[in-house]
Amino acid sequence: MPHEITGRDNVLICTNHPLSGMGNWHRLGEELRFEDTDNGLTLPDVRRVLGVGDWEVESVPLADLRRQPQTARLGSLGIAMDSLRREGYLVLEGDAPIEGHQGIACGHDVAPHYFPTKAYGLLQNETLVELAEVFREAARVERGVDLPILSAGTLRDRRLAFVSVGIPDDPALDGIVARGHAMNLGTSHDGTCSLVGCLASFIVVCGNTFRASLLRNAPEEIRVKHTSSIEDLTEARAILRDMIGAASATDGAIKRLLDIPWRAGDFYNDLRDTVLPQVYAKPDDAKGWTGQHTRMEHRLDDVWSAYYGDGVPQDVRGTAWAALMACQGYEQHTKTQRTVGDNAPRHRAAVAIQRTVESRQGTGYPLADALMRTPMPSLTDIVGTDEAGDTRTLASLMAAAS
Repeated sequence: MPHEITGRDNVLICTNHPLSGMGNWHRLGEELRFEDTDNGLTLPDVRRVLGVGDWEVESVPLADLRRQPQTARLGSLGIAMDSLRREGYLVLEGDAPIEGHQGIACGHDVAPHYFPTKAYGLLQNETLVELAEVFREAARVERGVDLPILSAGTLRDRRLAFVSVGIPDDPALDGIVARGHAMNLGTSHDGTCSLVGCLASFIVVCGNTFRASLLRNAPEEIRVKHTSSIEDLTEARAILRDMIGAASATDGAIKRLLDIPWRAGDFYNDLRDTVLPQVYAKPDDAKGWTGQHTRMEHRLDDVWSAYYGDGVPQDVRGTAWAALMACQGYEQHTKTQRTVGDNAPRHRAAVAIQRTVESRQGTGYPLADALMRTPMPSLTDIVGTDEAGDTRTLASLMAAAS
């Protein structure tokens, strides 16, 4: 069953929203029309379908009947267990503890379904609600936008849980990469995945959309492994807050970059001759046209496509802000970067925007960093020169104004 919604699962979906996609296509979830709600699902409803207050993820001690005295296995149960043992089965019953492992069960008096080591950390579904609220509160405080929760629930007999928050295409979120996407938060209680938060063009409504958005090579914004310290979600909370961005620092920097004119043609020349060679090896023209020339030309075309794409509004083109957005749009959506976990994550969205415009290094955006920290020949008359007579960089202007 691609939907993976079983008898004990509950899924609640807000339909008729631009991010709702096919909505309740499987007809197994509860359905609310977005126009009939007060901007999405309520927190009590979200907690209800996640089982918060009704059941918890529990650690169950394990025991092996084979390690008990023979007298503990008298009667028909003992005969059945002996038969299974002769056939090679490992019977996890009784009082003899198995050291170093535990069983994971979704609910009280429910048989465990997963048997990790004691290092595995339990994560309750309430945490997804809390992280969603961190994200929504940041939008309310920093941008004055109320983000709706569009879906929530459990899958695979409670072993997967998710909450999807819609991020409207609102001008108040200008400069936020998450604009017009869904922030899908999910976790598993059977080893399928870590606690993960991903941006997607759709919400989670079933097993298929859970896999497409949160598993495999999905672009991860946050990822927290299930370890004994999983309750410390400080970094995850900070990432979600910073994706919205602090209005004072980020918006002020954006305004400064918007006030710096940079004609499209001049930006193109600086991108080709100054910015890209700072990050990628410059092709050797003496060798004729090589693969290195082709790759550099493709990068230039990709950044230029981002400059004239939906991520850079037409009314801001011709400014330093548009140039930065084009570089980051390329690095976030076009350029593939691998990690140890073999994922291809989009970097931490607006976190990098904030750090870049605040002149901090190590943002994970080498091209945008080069744009900000390298003197641009075509901007000399606009930004001026420093004491050494060198063209001032955009980063130095941001630092001086902060």
